[in-house]
Amino acid sequence: MALILPFLLAFAGGATDLARAYQAWLTIESAGRNAAEYVATNSADAATALTNAKQLVCQESQNVPGFTKGAGSGITAIKNCTAPITTVPSFTISTVQTGASAANPIATAHVRVKLAFNTLFPYPFVPHGGWTLTVDTTYAVVRGR
Repeated sequence: MALILPFLLAFAGGATDLARAYQAWLTIESAGRNAAEYVATNSADAATALTNAKQLVCQESQNVPGFTKGAGSGITAIKNCTAPITTVPSFTISTVQTGASAANPIATAHVRVKLAFNTLFPYPFVPHGGWTLTVDTTYAVVRGR
């Protein structure tokens, strides 16, 4: 028992951390996808797109390990979170793209979400700081239809 127990505990801890990482990744992937869709559908410019994406990702990922509230209290602190880090590398509204018109422009949004994930225990062969979970999502929509 003394020889097997450390391996069983390490296996159980590793399985727990892997499940936590997978759950966090699924949550930020869903939040990033929803943010890209919302931004492409509703935002008017790049600044509004970034604000909308950050607020949506923060609201949807508030229960993941590594989430960090922002300044303020209550819902304001959640909407202004500092982790996960959300960026909008590109946001365009085109009336000249194939299938677009002045009445029905095509909006495209690219949202990137990064979250630092730390394991519960330090494992050999695993980087000390844990992992950085990253999600890149692009969504395009024809507006006004």
